[in-house]
Amino acid sequence: MSGKNGKPKKPDARKISKKLKPKQRKLIAHYTDPTKETFGNGKRAAIAAGYSERSATEIAYETLRKPHVQREIERVMQAGGVTREKIVGALKNGLEAKQTKVFCQEGKVIYSESLEDHPTQVRAAEVAGKLYGDFPSGRQQDRIAALIFQQSIVVVPGGLPQPEEKEKKVRQLAD
Repeated sequence: MSGKNGKPKKPDARKISKKLKPKQRKLIAHYTDPTKETFGNGKRAAIAAGYSERSATEIAYETLRKPHVQREIERVMQAGGVTREKIVGALKNGLEAKQTKVFCQEGKVIYSESLEDHPTQVRAAEVAGKLYGDFPSGRQQDRIAALIFQQSIVVVPGGLPQPEEKEKKVRQLAD
């Protein structure tokens, strides 16, 4: 999202749809402003918009998934020049990222080699997968982990011996 001077364009909370509540407008403005620390972080954007820290995560999660809020975020992004085509292009570049290794001796370049930039490629693949819905969200991952844990618990039939049974065995040994 860039303005005429090349600097990122700040979304104006007043220009965001009137269907939204004032705090929702502020949340969207903070969430979509690349010049702020809240950019792309729902919890921080919610706190900056005036929601309490205790409820910020839940409020951001619920608010950012509402269809009219998503439409507004998309409108703000398009107004700033961020289109789906640009996002796809950036992801494609990330998936094909290379890094150049330069070998020098006594200050002179002897050899350079273009190598795969694996960390950048993996991160681009993760982002693309999330956009396509192939990766579970944090909550879904927590639920999956809980289910795996529940399935790993082994229940032994009969349970533990009762204290009375132990006493009988001790008496039998003493006789």
